Amino acid sequence: MIEVVTSRNAGLYKDALVDMFQLRHRILAENICRDVVCAADGRDAFDTDDAIYLLLTADDGTVIGSHRLLPTTGPHLFSDVLPQCCDVKGVQRGAAIVELTRTCVDEALPDKATMETARKRIMVGLFEFCLRAGYQKFTLLMPTDLLFRYLVIGLQIKPLGLPLDVDGVEQVAVIVTVDAAAFDAMRLALGIPERQVNYLGALAGDPLVLAPGERAYWPLDAAG
Repeated sequence: MIEVVTSRNAGLYKDALVDMFQLRHRILAENICRDVVCAADGRDAFDTDDAIYLLLTADDGTVIGSHRLLPTTGPHLFSDVLPQCCDVKGVQRGAAIVELTRTCVDEALPDKATMETARKRIMVGLFEFCLRAGYQKFTLLMPTDLLFRYLVIGLQIKPLGLPLDVDGVEQVAVIVTVDAAAFDAMRLALGIPERQVNYLGALAGDPLVLAPGERAYWPLDAAG
């Protein structure tokens, strides 16, 4: 499953969050945006109460991958660290737009097939979460060699600036549209039809509410 963790239910995931930060630090600390300083425990300045984490877990509960999503209405990577990456279209902000950062999958998984499945699940889960949570777009730094691959899948992706060298890799800031068609395209292309996302611990009045997984809400399921 992919567990959604916010500041409001983090108490249920204390050990999982420790594992996630350690995993993220091991994989990403030296490889993503050296302008963002990571602490010894793997956290950085953007790991605030506003952050939303998507934790991909194995059957035994071990964290094997994660995403971090930040609201673009507040401080985020493009607004505070890398605005030059958005020098054509500008930094995108809005209540329905989130920024995707710190994506990783455990490179110590048993074999290449297991790792590839984990990568596919966490990407499909990202689209499921955004769709169910009401987020219509997300921004991210994308390696240019991946851009064409996702365009072929059928995603609506628009560059926000020109490609730049970031951490030794040619990357481009983009904004990705999330809708039912994009979600179905990802599930079909990556071969992950099952629902992935679970959100426990939301209290009454929680600003994050996930739409239920009713059959009519899932176009790919309804077509079957």
